[in-house]
Amino acid sequence: MLQLSTKLLTLLVLLILTAPCLMGSQDWPLKSEIDLSSGFGDYRDDHFHFGVDLRTGGKQGKHVFAPVNGYVWRIRTSYFGYGKALYIRGDDGYTYVFGHLSKFADEIDNLLKKKQIESERYYQDIYLPDDSIRVEKGKLIAFSGQTGSGAPHLHFEKRKGDTPLNPIKFGFDPDDNTRPTFSRFGICLADDRSLLPSGLRKLFVDVVPREKKGRFVVDTTFYLNCPFGMLVECFDQGRPGGMKRSVYKLSLYIDNDLYYRAVFDSLDFETNRSVSLEYDYLEAVAKRKHVRRLYTKQGNTFAGSKGREKGDGLFGEDGTEHVGLHQGRVVAEDASGNESEMRFQFLWGPSGHVFDLDSTSKAAKDTTLFYFSPIPEYDALDIDSVTALLNRGREWGRSPDVAIEYLDNGRFVCKVVGYNVDRAVLRLELYAASGAVIQDNLFNGLRKKGSRKLSISHEILEDGLLVIIDVYSAKGAESRLELYWKDSLLGVEYPHYLNMTKHICFIPPEKRYARIDKLQAIMSHDTTFTGGESDSLNIVVLGIEPEEEVRINKYFSLQAGQDFFYEPRFVELKWSPILNKTTMRLNSDHYQILPEAFVSRKNFEISYSIPWKTDINYKSGLCWLDKEENKWVWLDNSFEDNTLTAWSTGGGSFAAVIDYDPPTIRRLSIINGRQYRDPRPYVNFIIEDTLSGIGDDTAIRIEIDGQWLIPEYDPESGRCISRPLKPLEPGKHHLGIMVTDRAGNTFEKYLNFFTRKSGKVRK
Repeated sequence: MLQLSTKLLTLLVLLILTAPCLMGSQDWPLKSEIDLSSGFGDYRDDHFHFGVDLRTGGKQGKHVFAPVNGYVWRIRTSYFGYGKALYIRGDDGYTYVFGHLSKFADEIDNLLKKKQIESERYYQDIYLPDDSIRVEKGKLIAFSGQTGSGAPHLHFEKRKGDTPLNPIKFGFDPDDNTRPTFSRFGICLADDRSLLPSGLRKLFVDVVPREKKGRFVVDTTFYLNCPFGMLVECFDQGRPGGMKRSVYKLSLYIDNDLYYRAVFDSLDFETNRSVSLEYDYLEAVAKRKHVRRLYTKQGNTFAGSKGREKGDGLFGEDGTEHVGLHQGRVVAEDASGNESEMRFQFLWGPSGHVFDLDSTSKAAKDTTLFYFSPIPEYDALDIDSVTALLNRGREWGRSPDVAIEYLDNGRFVCKVVGYNVDRAVLRLELYAASGAVIQDNLFNGLRKKGSRKLSISHEILEDGLLVIIDVYSAKGAESRLELYWKDSLLGVEYPHYLNMTKHICFIPPEKRYARIDKLQAIMSHDTTFTGGESDSLNIVVLGIEPEEEVRINKYFSLQAGQDFFYEPRFVELKWSPILNKTTMRLNSDHYQILPEAFVSRKNFEISYSIPWKTDINYKSGLCWLDKEENKWVWLDNSFEDNTLTAWSTGGGSFAAVIDYDPPTIRRLSIINGRQYRDPRPYVNFIIEDTLSGIGDDTAIRIEIDGQWLIPEYDPESGRCISRPLKPLEPGKHHLGIMVTDRAGNTFEKYLNFFTRKSGKVRK
């Protein structure tokens, strides 16, 4: 039975008790047809989406109305995040949040502007006394916009205290008759060493829609014999062709028993970053943002996802699962009650091989017989047939010189004809009645000592280090992998034989492998056989010690520790010297932290001690290279004692880059010397900056006749708009604009203009 946390259970009881008298007492904040572009619980970088986004037809200025009776509780303004946001405390006990607004209703707007003028700050976070500004249900409270981020839309939330609730489940029901859609199904291994037959740890397959609406099937039957978790790519739409949103509820059933369930009824700000564990983070980074885990990854504290009997949803962990075919299904339900179902099956096997090689004999000079018998669980696998495949280079295939003769009780003999049978690499492949294919015993042909002609490469995965050995040989051989730090042997691993040309080894981030600077691949288990190929590198395990400082060289370092990661993980550090730093506007060499994308519990610190002292060092900042846009992205930096310090959410390429150039403005609406009819002329312009960008509202200052104007700035377009709150006196006026970027470069613009006294406008 699924278990609920005490906090969540208390909240749900409260909501159930209060819901009957509240449902139907609230209206959507827009009067137009409701069309959602984003859903509750959708993936966002480092957080869940706490509300729903209402489309406004690509336009700003749509009227926003109070959904209930209540009062204005909070007003907040920023250039980022929610932009202009309004919080209404309803008489029903809930809080309603409206984000990305272009303007507030007059009474609210006047109060805000007064605070902004008094403080000469655009950013405000104003809490109002209870009932100081009352609103009635259906009253105009604001206008939609796009402040903060994104295209024009209205962000809308419903909260109970500090807990965001799914609006569609709590009183706001859109017209939605569209079922969720499944597109892919995934398997992810969860033990320390295993690999799928392809050499991967995680695999996705496409889902096939059935003729019946809302029914999907996986037409691949997996064979698995180590603990694993399941994933689905699934999305919801409010209408056919509508914007894709996250599915409200996902329920995983194994053999008709509820195995795992994830529900987006409510969210918690304290578990915000669990979004990278609830969703598949690497898929989300690749812009596939609807891949959900049907198991609880370590560190995921989102209360809405639970396995049966307090389990984590991984199959095969406790060792009680019966060997044989298992039927699975995932039910996807949206918040309006529309359902879809995806069915799949998998064959669960015992650890190790299905058949044991009992003996080998010679039937003739050119004929070798291999005798096999099955393990006790053989019958449960329902094996239809067996074949022996021969490895030639990269390929495995059938050979006319290999035959299978079945005996009694599941036993069989494999007959191989040829004079060089000892060189033939053979593997059993089993075919089950369920359609599962089992790659079983590798039983012949591996040489004790192999070729020294090989190459080695590696890749850091989300849960370990994958090492690939490419062998340039036409003969199969055993292999081993030695791991070193400063010429000290840390451990020996034994790679999986994929084929004659490729061996693969997966290594979990263990403490003994905390620092690795060399991998040595040798084509033999015999330690007296040396040689092979090595790979010099700098790999570390982070998240083991309470505090960790890792240096790439004496100038660049990374500071982290156990609290920064959900579980220990490998990262690789690289350093590339740059000779022509000046022409590239660099103040450092090029540094890499790999992989480029990985999950962290909180941002970790990187620092760079500039080895030379110059007058322009303070204009440097640590930057991350955006490879898609091919440009440096300025991080939030501090500069002290000739050292730059910044915070990063993950890996990538980093360098200290010098920002020499001040911001510029263009398309200024006020022209020097011109006369304007409007006594409150708009001051419009576009800010452009090549690197460090605008930090916050203190970076923009607009004055007319020495009086500060409120700068309305959109970081995405660079547009800044302002206007005097009161009419200017007729005559000459002085405009001053100052814009400062995060490197401290300042642009200044001063000019005179006139407002009309009477008669014709002066040209």
